Amino acid sequence: MRLFVCTVAFVLLSACSLKTPETLDDPEQVVAVFFEAYENADGHTLVDCMSADAMADINLYMEQLRETPEESSVYLNSIGINLSAEEVTSITAGDFITALFNSEAYSEQLPDFSDTEFGHALVYGDKAIVPVTTNGDTRDMELVFEDQSWKIAASGMDII
Repeated sequence: MRLFVCTVAFVLLSACSLKTPETLDDPEQVVAVFFEAYENADGHTLVDCMSADAMADINLYMEQLRETPEESSVYLNSIGINLSAEEVTSITAGDFITALFNSEAYSEQLPDFSDTEFGHALVYGDKAIVPVTTNGDTRDMELVFEDQSWKIAASGMDII
């Protein structure tokens, strides 16, 4: 399970204006909302910003948690995510990510993206690239047009 926590960190970090990702038709806006949700520990908005591919590992982990809720609860509680076995069986990915970001042990490890800047999107068909600069390092976030909105692609999460 420790591996999953690292996987979530990678997915989310490689990773608000009250707009939601569903109402955004510009890749730059989605990236801005994603980082604002990150800063606010808003797991629901983070999930809404992510493509189906980006969510695959998180959804798989959620299924694994639900397979052994008692064991999962004990493990999660040991890392500061206080969930009962019953809560584990019904928690959403957004709720889980919010709980993860709000856990003391995990939140201390999160990088500070408060000074992050976003460049102009390069759109090519149903894909886009948005340059993201944080701590002087610029990387490209990839987005895909999925379900009538722009979403952060799994391969675009490697920003750290």
